[in-house]
Amino acid sequence: MKVFIWEDVAQVSHAYHPKGGLVVIASTEEMARQLANEQNGVSLSPEEKPTVYELFAEYMPTVFIFPNAGCC
Repeated sequence: MKVFIWEDVAQVSHAYHPKGGLVVIASTEEMARQLANEQNGVSLSPEEKPTVYELFAEYMPTVFIFPNAGCC
């Protein structure tokens, strides 16, 4: 499994403030993108590239969303 980290993603929620981050645990980037884009409010474009780290254990595929809270 791998962990995929996207920073400053244009759309991770329907909230007023754009941008935010995504952390996805998945076996491939294709699977990570699919899991992320299935989340309500997330629209991850092909141009947005993740930082990838190898995990040395098996984990369940998981998505963590970090919306930009902005100033409010």
